[in-house]
Amino acid sequence: MRPTTSGWAKPDTQTLTVLYEELYDRIARYVTARTGNRDVGEDLAGEVFVRAVESIGSFRERGVPVEAWLFRIAHNLVVDHYRRSARRPIVPIDDAMGLAGSADTAGEVEQRLAMERVAQMMQRLNPAQQEVISLRFSGELSAEEAGAVMGRTPGAIRELQRTALKALRALMGPEAAVHPGAASGEATGPQEGGGR
Repeated sequence: MRPTTSGWAKPDTQTLTVLYEELYDRIARYVTARTGNRDVGEDLAGEVFVRAVESIGSFRERGVPVEAWLFRIAHNLVVDHYRRSARRPIVPIDDAMGLAGSADTAGEVEQRLAMERVAQMMQRLNPAQQEVISLRFSGELSAEEAGAVMGRTPGAIRELQRTALKALRALMGPEAAVHPGAASGEATGPQEGGGR
């Protein structure tokens, strides 16, 4: 169930406590996808809420959901992380997707290997394409919410997502057609042209 954060005009500490419970995992997955490190993802996700509490007095309602504001803080923390570390991310997507820690079955091993291949190919996309895929799939944001984070319209986000997925399929080559929906453009998660 998606949290109903768009109805809150200005967050208070009680609101942020509820949002922490509802959004921490999604923000941690998003940051993990962007940094390639689960521990960093969890640390920075926690820092998002610390920063939100610290800046709660300066929050201005601009028609942007509180959820998008929190993801914007997460985005800024990821940027700061890279400025400090001065290296490109290696994204173990299985960490971002929360797969089981032990690969007990052949199916889990295959899924893990496929996700590692996707992660390698994502590194070849441009930064905006990487960001939109991370926000939409790891962060589970709607096009409107991702647009608020990236400073783009929802239509531009959907188009960017479409071109990013098309580029990713091209990079994956014939292997992308092995899984149902991969060749046709279907995605597990937010749809390319859909309203979310």
